[in-house]
Amino acid sequence: MRATPIIAAVVWAMLFPVPATAGPAEDATGFVTKVMDQFNGGDAKAFVAAHEDDAVIVDEFAPHIWTGAGSARKWLDTYVKMSAAEKISGGRVDYGKPLQATSDGKTAYVVLPTTYRFVQNGAKMAEPSSMTFVLRRSGQDWRIASWTFAGSVPAVEK
Repeated sequence: MRATPIIAAVVWAMLFPVPATAGPAEDATGFVTKVMDQFNGGDAKAFVAAHEDDAVIVDEFAPHIWTGAGSARKWLDTYVKMSAAEKISGGRVDYGKPLQATSDGKTAYVVLPTTYRFVQNGAKMAEPSSMTFVLRRSGQDWRIASWTFAGSVPAVEK
């Protein structure tokens, strides 16, 4: 008779499973990939809004570091100018499954393998890279506190 409640609980769990909820690391990773998708889709406003106002950004083109008020907007403006000067168009960052994602629920650290793809002087180029993000929770939402792009030498994509 004692087995009946256990069997009933097992049957109940099979018939009415509880939806899995993402942990903080998965939640933060989902936020980062959403922001990357917004950047790739040309949504500059959403991309900038995803950052803390004084986010720290490190990238391969000069001046290499952006800090202080409006840093994400400053980085974006510099990226647009650099792209025009270098005859780069169609820039996008494709990403893979995180190499690392950790979070304590208040902060998160996410490392993504990435490939920066673009067209330069009519040639399709690819640059294997990685991006590292540090996020902080702001209320119920994540915000990017810092990110770093670490690239290699771009090559013609075959």
